[in-house]
Order: sequence, then C-alpha cells, then structure tokens
Amino acid sequence: MTQVASTSATLASLLGAVGDTLLRPLEAPLGLDVPVDELEILDPPHPIGAVPRTMLFGIGIGPASREAETALGMAAKAGYTALVVKLHGEDPAALRSLAREQGIALLAADDEVDWRHLDGLLSAVLTTRSGPGTTGDGGGWDDLFDLANVTAARLHGAVAIMDDRYRIIAYSTISGQPTDEARRQGILGREVPQAFRALHADPRLRQRPRPVRFTGHGALPRVAVGILAGRVVLGSLWVIDSDRSLGPEEERTLQDAADLAALRLLRHRNSRDLARRAREQALRGALLGEDLPRTGPLGSHGPGFVVAAFEHAETENDVSEPEMAHIIELITGHAQAQHVRASTVQLDGVVYTLLPADPSTAGAVGRELAESVLERIRVLLGVRLRAGIGGPAATLSAVQRSRKEADAALSVLAHRGQDHAVADFQEVRAELFFLRLRADPAAFDEVRLGGLEAMREHDALNGTEYTDTLYAYLRCLGDTARAAAEMYVHPNTLRYRIKRAGELFGIDLQDPDEALLLWLRLRLQH
Repeated sequence: MTQVASTSATLASLLGAVGDTLLRPLEAPLGLDVPVDELEILDPPHPIGAVPRTMLFGIGIGPASREAETALGMAAKAGYTALVVKLHGEDPAALRSLAREQGIALLAADDEVDWRHLDGLLSAVLTTRSGPGTTGDGGGWDDLFDLANVTAARLHGAVAIMDDRYRIIAYSTISGQPTDEARRQGILGREVPQAFRALHADPRLRQRPRPVRFTGHGALPRVAVGILAGRVVLGSLWVIDSDRSLGPEEERTLQDAADLAALRLLRHRNSRDLARRAREQALRGALLGEDLPRTGPLGSHGPGFVVAAFEHAETENDVSEPEMAHIIELITGHAQAQHVRASTVQLDGVVYTLLPADPSTAGAVGRELAESVLERIRVLLGVRLRAGIGGPAATLSAVQRSRKEADAALSVLAHRGQDHAVADFQEVRAELFFLRLRADPAAFDEVRLGGLEAMREHDALNGTEYTDTLYAYLRCLGDTARAAAEMYVHPNTLRYRIKRAGELFGIDLQDPDEALLLWLRLRLQH
C-alpha cells in the first residue's frame, strides 16, 4: 500500500543510516531531530542557495579557517540545518563555539571518505525518506541499511552488502561488533578493496543453496551469500563471523536476508532507471526548447548551466550501438564525478551533457570535463571524439541556445578536420561567422566591389601585391609596422601601396563601411 511520507529525513536518521565511521556530530545545538531536505556543495566564491533545511558540504575548507567560519555563518543565515567539514587534524573548537552561537549543527566527515560517496549515500536516504511517497514494503537504499542492521543484530556480526560492481551499497552500523581494517577501508572507499576482489568473484557466490565461508587473507573470518534474481547476480551479502559461531540456522537467516536484498536491489534498479529516464526526458526537452522544466529532474537552483557536446570524430566509420552505449556511460559517469547533478543524453548522434556552472567559469568547467572525457575514452576505447562547449545559460530556458552554440563549435572542428579536440564557442565564434558566410556566397552577390576586382586583375597581370597588402593592413587593424613586417616590406613601402590602391582603384579605407565590406570580401577569399 502506498503511503505519503509525513516527515522529512532528520540529522538523526542520516547519521544512523551512514554510521559514525563516516559522519559524526560535533555540535547539535537544536538536537538531532531537525529536518534535512537538501544537500548543497560549497563552491566559493559563489553564494550558497537560499533553501532552508539543507546540509552544506564544506569541501576543501579546514575547520580552523576563516572560510569555514564564513560558510557556517552563511549557512546559518540561510536556515541550513548543518555544515559538514573534514578535520584533517585541525582543532574545530572555535568553529564548534560559533555553531552553538548560530544554532546550526556541525558534523565531521571521516578524512578518508570520498565526498561523492558521502553525497551518494545521504542523497539515497533523502530520496526515499523525503520523496513523494514510499511503498509499504520499502525499496530504497535506507531499506538496505535497515536490512543490514537487522541481519547484523540477529547474527551478532557486522554486515556489508555489495552490488555486482564491487561497490559497497549498505552496511550495518551497530556499535561494539568486531570489525577489521578491510571493512573500514571498504566503507571509506565505497568499494571492495582491490586485494579482496578475487573473493567477491568466487563462483560459489553465484550458486545456491548455501553460504560460503572465507578465512585468512589478513581479515576476520566471514560468511557470504550471493544476492541472486534467478540466474542474474545482483551482488553479495557478507557477515563477519569472528568466533566462527554461525550454524545452519544462522545461514538460513543469511539466505533470507539475501532474498530480501535481491527484492530491494531490483526495485532500486527500476526506480533508478525511471529517474534516469526522467532526467533524460527533461534534458532532451531543454535542449530542444520544449517542455522546459522549472524544477524537477534537472533542478532549478544554482548559478546557471553550460552544455558540452561530444561526437565521434571518425565520421566515415559507423559507431556500433554497444560502443556508443559505452561512450555515453563513460561520459555520464565522468560528468557526475565532476558534478553530481550533471545530466547526459544523446540526440541525433551527438551526446550532450548539461553541467551546472557559474557564467564566469562556464567555459572552463565545460573544457575541463571535455578534455578529461576525450582522453579517457581515447585510452579506454581507442575512440577519438571531438567536443564543443556552448556559452553560459543563466536559466534552463537558455539551455537550447547553449546547445546550438556547442553544435556550432563542433562544426568548426569538423571544418578544420580536427579530431580529439575541444572548441569553445566563445573562442571560435568569429571563425564560425566566416564559415557561414562562405556557405552562403549569395549573401554578397548584390554587394560587389568593382575596385577589388580591378585590383585583383591588375595584380595578376602585373605581378603587383596591392590585394595582399590591403588584406595584411586590414587584418592588422591599421597597424602599419605590423602589416609591413608580415609583408616583408618597409612601412613606407606599405603606405605607398595603400595610397596607390586608392588612386588606381578608387578604394577608400577612410570610409568605415567600405573598409568593412572590403575586409569581409578579402577574409572570405583567404
């Protein structure tokens, strides 16, 4: 039965979900039963969003720094619930005192935990507990944490749940149970440590009917069971059996827990696919200028957006569907590693990524992503892409323009014949203008310059260089010395040629309109 969630997640529920290995409270002047609806990343010098009941990640700021005090003050003023920092050995006493004064919670994340890992865990809990509704039998990540805790309590051993990509997606948080460094490193790194991956690939975990025991390897003894949906392996569930006391009854409990985990993983896959499709649909609409979402899958808060477009540079070779799917997956993962709210979709053979970005840094943000994506895909797949970066989009309604600019930047690279290259629209827009004029020569058919044609004929018949001299002079913006250096002549010689061109062919460079038309004609023909 579907029930509408009546309350938001709280600091207590979030801390309980991830455990004190990853996150612990330093100060909570209003208690832990305060609501949390959003997560926000501090990105100096840009202001934070004005959304109350938000948890702010203070990435890159030390607890004893002035930046931390400023961030905490801004967060408190905006009605935020908490600020999260990493201590890295610094004394947070002053920041704790300020948190008490400002009435905002101060939390410490483990120094070794990846911020993206922490954001992913907390986001999953928020999605389930403060979403539009939940099913009575669960299905979110917090259900897997609950399952891990219940199983750990029954078996008297710490539990961890992994998916089929060696990622640790849930774990028990019951204090006092035996643990070891392998578990700690796995939780901090979000994935099974490399030294233990061979164990998780054990073929016995792909079979029924009983769990598998593992000993040695410098870790406490464990019992594991595969999480299966028919013949499909969804992951595995592990429990530490430090005193080797788990018998047949406990093994059945472990198998039952694996069956429940399979149901929840399947539901999560379905909901994740639905969420991904919703984001793709919203992004497709924004790129095409249709069905523009004010809020929802793409979000609406933040300083703005920028579009990065990627296309296969080897156009003579068709890209197979599996290869393109792999390329899209790599671009998506890379973009979300750079910004958790990035979105990616394919349109007409081009892959577009929408990144939140401040207008002042949009080009740099897009280029950073594009250059890293191109190199990674070249190394992993041997595929050469090119990328175009659109201009900044202040709102979602301007995303279509940014997409068109990214497409235009791609067209410049294609005209140059460049692959494995990045072009920013802001840097190539003049070149693009001339490309478009060349593509439509009829635009100048009615604006003929008789003097230019006569000058060309004179040069061809007499071996003079009036045309090249005027082109150099205009290209150098009237800088006689520079133009003369380009023509390898004395400045006086260049001045004489310009004067004679006026006398012989009626070309008047003192008329700005005539000078502009002459420049456009010469530029298009070079």
